[in-house]
Amino acid sequence: MEELATRELTEAEREQRAVEAARELGIEYTEQVQQDGQDAWAKIRAHQGGAAA
Repeated sequence: MEELATRELTEAEREQRAVEAARELGIEYTEQVQQDGQDAWAKIRAHQGGAAA
């Protein structure tokens, strides 16, 4: 059980969560929305000294 709590999400799991979050916000999950999200996380990580967000 502890392993499940600490493991990182797979790419497919991250993608599915992004789709679900966009749906909850009433946003169509397009390639542009996906790219904008990736860019935002890259900026967040950069401000955290490169640590994974």
